[in-house]
Parts: sequence; structure tokens; C-alpha cells
Amino acid sequence: MDSHSSLQGRFDQVKYLAALEAEISSSGRFEYEHDKAIRWHTREPIENLLTLTSRGILSEQDGKVLSRLDAQSNPIVSLFSDIFFGVMTADWQRLEHHFEMESWVAGANWHAVLTPRAHEVESIVSRVELQGDRYLREIILHEAGGDWTRIRFSELPQ
Repeated sequence: MDSHSSLQGRFDQVKYLAALEAEISSSGRFEYEHDKAIRWHTREPIENLLTLTSRGILSEQDGKVLSRLDAQSNPIVSLFSDIFFGVMTADWQRLEHHFEMESWVAGANWHAVLTPRAHEVESIVSRVELQGDRYLREIILHEAGGDWTRIRFSELPQ
């Protein structure tokens, strides 16, 4: 997978809630700036802008701040930010710090399964599956309680 200083495209996300046996779909656009920020602009079903940086997570709706989580005062926010940056960019060195990794390559396509090394990480995600080619194309985040989130990326540069 190529390393990019910036990237943007479309995402389609499905969140499965085991307790409700229900799936919730959302979609929108994302932007990534290398080690600076990930902007997750959900457009459907509810418009929301989530900005993730090493300093924290900011959620906005209609230009108003809904929540601001600071990484310095909340170690879980810092850990989540580090993991999500690693997953979004398939930064193997960053991910190797938090996960045991198994990977397969078939031609131009690759697949990786990540299993947490530490309990702190397992409290966020129990397993991560990544698939791609030149770009990351799909992420599946499995949570301990049976919930999962599948994110597919499209409209990436050629």
C-alpha cells in the first residue's frame, strides 16, 4: 500500500448492534492529512463532522460543537486516536505496537487481521480486519460485545 501525505474519498459504513440485532448505515466523505487530522464528514442519515487529531476528537453538527474529547486528559482518547490513525493509513509500525498481525498478499491485493496485544486496546476493539490494494479499501472493527463496524472506501484517486 502506498503511503500518502493526504487522501480523500467516500466512505460507506455499517454498524451492527448485537443487543438490538440491527444494522445502522451511514455514508459521507473523509479527508486525511498525514499525522495531522482525519475529517469524517457523515452526510447520511444525519450530517456530522468528526475531526480526529493527536490532540483529541471533535464532533460538530451545523457548525456547533457537540463534544470535544481531549487526548491529554483522557488516555483512552489518545489510544483510540493512535489506533485509528494507524488503521486508516495502514501504518504497520504504529499498528504493530498495539496488535499482533497476520497478513496475506495475493497479487495486488492484501488482507490483514489484527489482534490486540494489551487489555486497554481490547477494551476498544477485539479484532480488526483490513483489506486493500494500493489503498485501504475496507476496515472491519470487531468489538468485545459482538458489535462490529464495516467501513468501505471508494472514490479514491486513480
